[in-house]
Amino acid sequence: MPFRNHFKKDALTVFVYHDITNSPSEFSKMYGLNVPPEVFDYQINFINKYFNVISPDELLAGRIPLNAALITFDDGFKSYFSSAISILEKYNMPSIIFLNMEPIKGAIFWSGLITYLCNKKEDFINHLNASLVESRDKRPLYLYCCRDLVDSYIKNTRITYKEEVYKYVGEFANEKDLMGACEHPLVFYGNHLFNHDVPLLMSDKEFLSSYFENHKALKKYPNYRSLFSFPFGQPDNCFAKRQIELVIKNGAKKVFSSYPVINYDISAPYLHRIPLNSFNNTKARVWFSILRRSFKI
Repeated sequence: MPFRNHFKKDALTVFVYHDITNSPSEFSKMYGLNVPPEVFDYQINFINKYFNVISPDELLAGRIPLNAALITFDDGFKSYFSSAISILEKYNMPSIIFLNMEPIKGAIFWSGLITYLCNKKEDFINHLNASLVESRDKRPLYLYCCRDLVDSYIKNTRITYKEEVYKYVGEFANEKDLMGACEHPLVFYGNHLFNHDVPLLMSDKEFLSSYFENHKALKKYPNYRSLFSFPFGQPDNCFAKRQIELVIKNGAKKVFSSYPVINYDISAPYLHRIPLNSFNNTKARVWFSILRRSFKI
């Protein structure tokens, strides 16, 4: 393909996925998080053909070949365990899933709650707008949803929204799923905070508390590695530079954003990831997503 000629071999391309299913939830469809299994199979076959996929252990050891790639997932959807792993096994391809352990343990998924409220509850939007001290910019409204503002709304409505959010988000994995795959040679777990809060809205103390609580819940699994990905994943809009430094200082060996560019400094502790979605079902479309921003780091 013509634009493949611009691809630099001495690079690390990190891919990020969320939900692999033919029956995506409203949440997955709305935010482009779902990839049907047949399209995921096509993409993994493509990555297997054009890249040398490494494991998290190879990344940590610095064993990074030319045309290197890493496969990652975020959050903890059930479909990783029920659909994605079997396809990855087909190509003998390792992956790491960055988990929020509080919803894995049965609590409400924070990202699901705040997007549900912003999309479904006009009175919540009014509550949020009335409570915001700073003027709003172009960021989505849910990126302003700190715990205090949401908790005060829920306290007034006296509704937890747990069942509504569960239906809206779709099925999450549970601890039995994690334990069942924790000795799989191709499966690794990483840290995504205890729940999917907006890091930029957290104090340093709150941020580190969530990081360490998740670490504590994950370290019982032998396939857990000290790798961290930021919830929401967009630099400046969702997390701050100082928070990158905080997690590295406190044990994270590599830190990941969801900013869609290729990594040319392959030894850097802070790496970016490229999402692939259901649209990427041809060679041209996959290469376009990989290369379209490759010169903007």
